[in-house]
Amino acid sequence: LSVFCSKLGSVLQRAFYGASGRVTLYEQRNFTGRRLDLTTDCQRLADRDFPERCNSVKVESGAWVGYEHESFRGRQYLWDMYDQGEYQSCDKWCSPVDTVSSVRNIRQDETAPRIQLFERPGFSGKKAEIQDDIPNLMTRFGINRIASARILGAVWVLYQEPNYRGPHYILERRDYSNYTDWAAQGNTVGSLRRVRFS
Repeated sequence: LSVFCSKLGSVLQRAFYGASGRVTLYEQRNFTGRRLDLTTDCQRLADRDFPERCNSVKVESGAWVGYEHESFRGRQYLWDMYDQGEYQSCDKWCSPVDTVSSVRNIRQDETAPRIQLFERPGFSGKKAEIQDDIPNLMTRFGINRIASARILGAVWVLYQEPNYRGPHYILERRDYSNYTDWAAQGNTVGSLRRVRFS
């Protein structure tokens, strides 16, 4: 009976949280030290009595973005189900530092994956339409400068370097007429993939 109740509780929890899901932040590497469980956005981790040092993360469900600064500003860190949702250290989410000050849930988009990338601002210049993960944009399409994008389905993450490395930016369904619209400092895109929610 206890196993059944546990499974039922897990199903009900997923139904209740819906797209929100659940993520656990740990102060130290390898899921040790102080921890913080989140099921909703948190604009300021300090308000939850959690230090701004975060060295490992477990995603139970959904997909999340950690931000270097409060109020969802600064460098972005994606935590999703791409690698079983376990990040033993901050270098696993391409971070040079362990500072995380706010966390936001990514809303799931069930539509078929589709993104259009443009070489110039305002959806002009060379165009690439993509429906799957691309580990090296230059090798596949002969471009690595992207100044605007249209997200037509799913949620995507653009990485500055090939093979899903370096600074990265989460793009949800809408038009981005300039790379500054997705908070990038420059227009270099080396790779991109879909955000994994399961």
